[in-house]
Amino acid sequence: MSRQDVAADRLLSLTLKFGAYTALVLTVAGLLLQWIVPWGVTVAAAGLLVLLGTPALRIVVACLQFLRERDFKYALVSFGVLAIVVLAYVLGIKA
Repeated sequence: MSRQDVAADRLLSLTLKFGAYTALVLTVAGLLLQWIVPWGVTVAAAGLLVLLGTPALRIVVACLQFLRERDFKYALVSFGVLAIVVLAYVLGIKA
């Protein structure tokens, strides 16, 4: 495994960790704030949105990483997966 592969894996790992920890903090803070102020529910909902958006962000980061490495085959695959996720989201909202 090359040094570039390790850096790419680390970046993808940090993306997932950042999303998960941010979602956790927002959700817990929102639940605690809910007892004090009425907009605590909004903060908790933001945490859930971050949690749902984290996998899509990971796909974007992977696609950008593949483009940076000039691995166009896997960049195209990542872009295709992202298109499917976005399409499912859009169709899910209309349903």
